[in-house]
Amino acid sequence: MTELERQQDRAPVPGGWEYASAPESRELVTLRERYGLFVGGEWLEPKETYSTIDPSSEEPLAEIGQATEQEVGLAVDAARDAFENGWSALPGSERAKYLFRVARLLQERSREFAVLESLNGGKPIRESRDVDLPLAAAHFFYYAGWADKLEYAFPNRKPRPSSRGTSRC
Repeated sequence: MTELERQQDRAPVPGGWEYASAPESRELVTLRERYGLFVGGEWLEPKETYSTIDPSSEEPLAEIGQATEQEVGLAVDAARDAFENGWSALPGSERAKYLFRVARLLQERSREFAVLESLNGGKPIRESRDVDLPLAAAHFFYYAGWADKLEYAFPNRKPRPSSRGTSRC
């Protein structure tokens, strides 16, 4: 009896091979036809849009909201309001929790984001998957760590008044 015949008794050779889709398959993501603008915790219908295309096939991927000057103003106002009425009062350890969560979400959905980045920009999936997404998550982890550490380094620090609108002559 040959070695191959002995191995077949222990582990039968399958009759056919069926491959699962690649981890970076386009089937991993589902795109909507249109995306609006997320401002102040709500989706807004944009006044202007543009089509994003897959550079490999020149097929449209989706219609994306293009913020007008007015819509950018709404986003800036919403960000200021969030900062002044909540975020600025949070201690560093609480801010760190949010930043850590963003980093973990990037890690958890990194395959999906990598496919989207490659579809939209034509970048090789390996670069999106192995460089861009881990680097983005690493940045959030880094700043979350600093937010957490600075609270303990300066526990009684009071926020300084904004110097916006003042000139230094």
